[in-house]
Amino acid sequence: MKAVRFIIPKTSGNSFRVQHERQTAFYETIHFHPEYQLTLFINGEGTCFIGNKVDRFKAGDIFFLGKNLPHVFKSDPIFYNDQSKQNSECISIFFKDETFGREFFETPELSQIKRLLELSAHGIKLDRNKAESNSNYIKNLKIASGFNRFRILLDLLDRLANSSELNTLSTVEFTKPSSMIEHERIDVVFRHISNHFQEEITLNEIAEVANMTVNSFCRYFKQRTRKTFTDFLNEFRIDYACKLIAGSNQNFSAIAINSGYNNTSYFNRKFKQLTGMSPIQYRRKYGTV
Repeated sequence: MKAVRFIIPKTSGNSFRVQHERQTAFYETIHFHPEYQLTLFINGEGTCFIGNKVDRFKAGDIFFLGKNLPHVFKSDPIFYNDQSKQNSECISIFFKDETFGREFFETPELSQIKRLLELSAHGIKLDRNKAESNSNYIKNLKIASGFNRFRILLDLLDRLANSSELNTLSTVEFTKPSSMIEHERIDVVFRHISNHFQEEITLNEIAEVANMTVNSFCRYFKQRTRKTFTDFLNEFRIDYACKLIAGSNQNFSAIAINSGYNNTSYFNRKFKQLTGMSPIQYRRKYGTV
């Protein structure tokens, strides 16, 4: 399947884009683009894949994503039901480095914002208090114009940059693919992982998806994610398992299978290796059900 590369439309007369979306459901395709993305969710909820991180999104959440970071916000199944009265709504801000001019963030006074942009390469999800206190800035950007629009964006970035704690999402950083073929290849790979991580995925299979030999694929994947494919897949699966353990009463054997592990002992071992806790310890600490 040919990969879809997202092109963010330019807005005439403005150096960055503010996009208000209101629709039944959000996207299903993992994608990336050269713009930074700051998104406030007003309505809707679902699962997001950001780099190698699986998380949830819901109304009130704010995410800040760096350029070329693979991601998708996929609405829950109920939003795809023709009979559902649910709707999905968000406001997103898209901007590039050149929006502010060359070396703008190299000045000492803006060093904190520069650090924020660097951290965004891993994706940032604001905690609920920070999201609530900053949501009006994003809403105001939608109706602002001229210099006031530019000033609000800088104020918003400064507020985020000076937050006491910035929690990143993805444990790997993605470098910019060098050509359209590279964009398509990495997009196809991540979509395949997203759609099939609950099944067995062999190196031969994923290399074939990327249209590469196994050895070439292993080198290619590690160059772009700084992880082996096996390590990346395990982290992706265990992160998904964490959501199931914390948010449900499913037994651990079922969660192991739903996360792509047929061997419960191996699942328990990988879970403890990556989280520092056993599944039961994790549920006791983070369980919400």
